[in-house]
Amino acid sequence: MAKVSRKTYSVAKMLAQANHYLARKDSTIDGRETMCGMIETILHGSGNYCGFKYLETSEIDGIGSRRFYFVHNNLQSDYDNTKDIEGYFIL
Repeated sequence: MAKVSRKTYSVAKMLAQANHYLARKDSTIDGRETMCGMIETILHGSGNYCGFKYLETSEIDGIGSRRFYFVHNNLQSDYDNTKDIEGYFIL
């Protein structure tokens, strides 16, 4: 049997990636709904859920899935470090 490698992944980095995806103009309604469900499960499960706000958009379809999830104080420094100088996410 092959040994399975295990690695933890930063909740703050996952949150930053989710917020980035939810704000992208080329994201799909189904993709955003899936992302909302995934990040809410991670945030609730890790005790870091802090709510969300709806993003302002002129798009009609999927307006409820245009969200920004607030960053819990426990994650703030790691969340801030997920962006480089030019605003691109470090993955």
